[in-house]
Amino acid sequence: MAEPSVRFEPGEWYWVAERESVGFTGTTNLGMVEFLITSEALTQLLDPDRDMLDSETALEVFADFEEHIHRIAQREFVKRLGGEPPILLTTADVEE
Repeated sequence: MAEPSVRFEPGEWYWVAERESVGFTGTTNLGMVEFLITSEALTQLLDPDRDMLDSETALEVFADFEEHIHRIAQREFVKRLGGEPPILLTTADVEE
């Protein structure tokens, strides 16, 4: 089985207030890559009919959906051929 292009360590995430996003990093053969997933995308994962999440709830949602978010990040990293970090994951990315 081929090694994934990005590997993630569970539990390594943090709130990025100025971007209203949760940040996390992945490791590639070329080094670290930064990712951000917006609060809106996390809301979409939790409940599309819900209003925005506060930072504490956003971190809880990230923890609950971490494995799924890592799969989305892996897919988007490959689809975007790496791209300029941080790689921003939005509602469009979680809806696919």
